Amino acid sequence: MTKNIKLENKLITKMRKVYGLIIFLFLCVLSISCKEAVADKDDVTNIIGKNRVIVICDENNDLYQLVKTREQVCQRYDDITEALESSPGNETLLVLANDYPVKKTILPVDFYTKAKEKNLKVFVEFPDRLPSGETGEIKSTKKERIVVTSTFLGKAHNLSIVDAGLYSYVNVPNRECHLKGAKVAGFKDAIYGLEDTPNFPILFEDNGVLISTTKLSDFVKSRYTPYDNYRNVLGGILSILSIGMEKEDIKWKPLVKPAYGPEDALTVNAYQNAIDRGAAWYEKSRFLIHPEWKDAWKQIDIQKLPVGPPMDLSLPSGDGSLGIMEGHYSWINPDGSQQYRYWLRADCVAESAMTYAIANDIKGNPQYQDVATNLMNFLFNTNTFQTASSKDPAKSSYGLIGWADTHPNRYYGDDNARVILGSILASMTLENSRWDDQITELILANFRTSGKKGFRTNRLEGDDINELSWQVLMERDLENVAPHFESWLWATYLWLYDKTGYQPLLDKAKIGIKITMDNYSENWLWTNGLQQERARMILPLSWLVRAEDTPQNRVWLKQMCDDLLINQVACGALQEELGIGGNGKYGAPKSNDHYGSTEAPLIQTNGEPVADMLYTTNFAFFALNEAAQATQDPKYLAAVDKLADFLVRIQSTTDGRADLDGCWFRAFDYENWEYYGSNADHGWGAWGTLTGWTQSFITTTLALKLKETSFWDITKETSIGSNMDEIWSQMLPGVAH
Repeated sequence: MTKNIKLENKLITKMRKVYGLIIFLFLCVLSISCKEAVADKDDVTNIIGKNRVIVICDENNDLYQLVKTREQVCQRYDDITEALESSPGNETLLVLANDYPVKKTILPVDFYTKAKEKNLKVFVEFPDRLPSGETGEIKSTKKERIVVTSTFLGKAHNLSIVDAGLYSYVNVPNRECHLKGAKVAGFKDAIYGLEDTPNFPILFEDNGVLISTTKLSDFVKSRYTPYDNYRNVLGGILSILSIGMEKEDIKWKPLVKPAYGPEDALTVNAYQNAIDRGAAWYEKSRFLIHPEWKDAWKQIDIQKLPVGPPMDLSLPSGDGSLGIMEGHYSWINPDGSQQYRYWLRADCVAESAMTYAIANDIKGNPQYQDVATNLMNFLFNTNTFQTASSKDPAKSSYGLIGWADTHPNRYYGDDNARVILGSILASMTLENSRWDDQITELILANFRTSGKKGFRTNRLEGDDINELSWQVLMERDLENVAPHFESWLWATYLWLYDKTGYQPLLDKAKIGIKITMDNYSENWLWTNGLQQERARMILPLSWLVRAEDTPQNRVWLKQMCDDLLINQVACGALQEELGIGGNGKYGAPKSNDHYGSTEAPLIQTNGEPVADMLYTTNFAFFALNEAAQATQDPKYLAAVDKLADFLVRIQSTTDGRADLDGCWFRAFDYENWEYYGSNADHGWGAWGTLTGWTQSFITTTLALKLKETSFWDITKETSIGSNMDEIWSQMLPGVAH
């Protein structure tokens, strides 16, 4: 009996140990589950020893996502009243705008009273009322930026700028602020201050409550820049609210970012990928006009400003037979989208055809070939860019291609030059000679409307030149030392001279080039900067060496390339440079009021770390490749390598906006490795894209480099010019050749 009792006691002891172990394990699992619940669930009420951050917002709000993933005790609510009632007090409350920019944040009548009673640190965005009274109407901005106007970030940051795109705000009376909205000039700081420009409150404290009259919390979606400036602003806001986050924790991945970092190794097929992505961008963005939505596209009023809403990317892409739009407008909407430039421009059509043709040559994509062919037919075989006069052999405008569908009788020489170059390479790569005579006529049409020294002026109007004979136009004694507008036409004359031997083409190009080089650089007329003028001048100098390889011509080419490359930095970027002030057509803004009123450079002063992919880098890349291949100079070959790598690295990539994936924006800050510059240009600003100038010449030159060739070499065996005798006698009768 005793023995049985002892066995029973041992059994009970073992069972207790087992049960104890089971209970212990259960409690461990329960503890882990509770911790996970604390981390993951939104119904947490409090955590002992830590101050909660209560957030009223949508789940995907950027500030909420940042705070909750940085070891903050954070709880989200959809309802303001529920959030207030759940708080025991002494916490931080963020009321973030959910219906921005359409509706204000509607606060309960007793919101501020209850928040004060519970001793909450409160931040409210876009509110319908303040502690001191109601807010006014919702206003939308056009060119206004956000400026730091207090020392809440430290004195060094006062007047620093945040570009917030096209934002809205609720109007309130003026007051002391941490941030204000205003139209201000400057790169990253408001260099002229705020005294002479209208401004309005953005961020301020009202009776102990931090108020933002706009939405500052969706900084990723809205693509606020520059990154470091906004990071500092965000740090200041969190500090005021006693949300303890170290600066290294305040970071995020931009919605649209460069494909590679500055130190990342490029993949073996990086160039091919960049070319293919560069060509695919046109279709992804729906720039190619399609019959299904052509009528809706036509409804956009483009007479004053050719800008319309972002394209619906669910619509089909065209095939080139109806042309291609210009690109993205620079201003960024609150959702991160950008308006489109709905213009049809002849140069964009020809340049895009060139890009599609050579992208097909690289990858062998029949669709690319078809689009290129259709774009060329649209350019030359429709009346979109031609008038009755430009098709009449008796008129001085005969053979010219109009600037845009809205201005078919306006003729920019530099635009016609790009039409010529794009058409030559497209037709050659497509092995299609159907446009040969029209391309030849276009070169001669520009040649015969240039004066005897080779200059045409920035643009000609059809109505004006048709009142004069082409002989009178050819005898004009004018000089326009502006490479941006003049020099690439000289390159086309040199190219056609090489194919035909017609001496007047060489002679006129040489006269214009000599006058321009004799006036370098003090007397040059620059458009948005001196660096872009150098970039433009390299192409005709390269082809002059091809046509006549003389010591003088080599000296000129070396001078221009070397001066351009003084500003090539270690990562390969070409730094912008303004010229002498009095010679600038569009210099940096001279006042806050001047900001955004004309075309403008991306920098305010020389030395700012910006590369320009619209006016300089794109054309320099193309021209330097021609110079390198013409001379085989190791310095130029290396410079092209560095520039090519830089451009591959900064090609855009994004998971959030398909129309911005694979493009090159105009501005890039190569020190901070982000898309940023002064957005002072009223049409083609820092975040603008262009299907022609930018996208086309960068993608095309990458392809030429991948093939280890040049435009000159790849078009050497062209059939363009084979009918020169007949065309010359028709267009320039009596002119010896």
